[in-house]
Amino acid sequence: MTKSAIIINLDDPRSSIIADVISNKTAKKILSLLAEKETSPSEISSKLSLPLNTITYNLKKLENAELVERTKKFFWSSKGKRIEIYKLSNKKII
Repeated sequence: MTKSAIIINLDDPRSSIIADVISNKTAKKILSLLAEKETSPSEISSKLSLPLNTITYNLKKLENAELVERTKKFFWSSKGKRIEIYKLSNKKII
């Protein structure tokens, strides 16, 4: 597995996105859970006792900051909806 790093100039607009995400308590909790194992938004919601819409909002922000990514794995809900599985991106912020 290749290690990646995000080297970013503080004047780069992405630096504020990353700073915003890593300063968010919910995002940090999600990162901690994903550090343990790949999981779905509903499982994160259950483990953190937070609403699913809060989890999906934060996952989108983490994904935009390139700190988490969707795996190739997924499953189908009982209602026929595709449920994505998320994992940590293999990146370090420098």
